[in-house]
Amino acid sequence: MNRRTFLVAMTGCTGVAIGGRLPVGMAAPPTAKASPPPRAPLGERFSYEGFRTYIGETFYVYGGQGLRNVVNLQLVAVDGQRQGKETEQFVARFRGPGDDPLAAGVYQFQHPTAGEFRLLIAPAVSDSKGHYYRADFNLLR
Repeated sequence: MNRRTFLVAMTGCTGVAIGGRLPVGMAAPPTAKASPPPRAPLGERFSYEGFRTYIGETFYVYGGQGLRNVVNLQLVAVDGQRQGKETEQFVARFRGPGDDPLAAGVYQFQHPTAGEFRLLIAPAVSDSKGHYYRADFNLLR
């Protein structure tokens, strides 16, 4: 056996031993996962972009008699953004369970990353998926 035949045979065997049929050195390099941008707690400064990073996530909302009941509200949309020189306007939309809807009012929100903050919400519509609520923002910048 000459040197070239030996190297080709050994390289092919090594490639099979590590789980593939490609010679060593020909495998694709591992890809690094891009980490998502850090999310700031919402209670520090409300913003359209800040809320958008939490779409699809669930917030624990304290409400009901004596603020002892906990209702899970999912942030389903943030839309209607309008920006001026000194203001920012947008609407955050939440979906909650179909039973026992919340009345309009200020509620304590809690989220592991977003932190704790108080927010004025109002009922919007209901459908087979649950009750929807909206929080309207008109912020000075």
